[in-house]
Amino acid sequence: MNSEVWLGIALACLLGSIPSAYIVSRLVAGVDIRMLGDGNVGARNVYLQVGRVPGVIVAMLDTAKGAGAVLIARWLGLSEIVTLLIGFVVVLAHDWMFPLRFRGGQGQAATVGVVLILFPRETLLILALTGALLLITRNWDLSWSIGFGALPLLAWLSGKPPRQVLYPVFLFPLIGLKKLIDLPRARKLASRGE
Repeated sequence: MNSEVWLGIALACLLGSIPSAYIVSRLVAGVDIRMLGDGNVGARNVYLQVGRVPGVIVAMLDTAKGAGAVLIARWLGLSEIVTLLIGFVVVLAHDWMFPLRFRGGQGQAATVGVVLILFPRETLLILALTGALLLITRNWDLSWSIGFGALPLLAWLSGKPPRQVLYPVFLFPLIGLKKLIDLPRARKLASRGE
């Protein structure tokens, strides 16, 4: 791999590891978000535990991390395969942030940022669908799963090549995997609050 590839990977790691939720929660409320709610260092936990505005700010920052990594890869002139890899790297770095001893978020906002650059029209449609489902079901996980589960289909209908159609199929399970990994900690925090 050439130096541009390593630079792209390193910048994706650095971007993904910026603990937006931790920083915003400290600045706004003086709290450690890792000790609140389910302990997730992400926008949803900030939204629920600190407030709507801080939660939205964190969501925007985390989305920007994912988008920024892909834009940097394109700016460096990296191949499509490497750019897709960098999308994975930024989400993984967000999920396991090294400044927080490898604690992190679950990657939803960072993933949105990645696919928003790779599939802009399709992602905007999916966001609208997810929002509509959320209004109907009031269930974030269900709305996300159905909405974003449709992205590969939309990519296929848009005539994207197979590697792009399959990319979300491999990227989105990272979110579910991180939820499973975080589940024991979330249960432990919940039991302390009872």
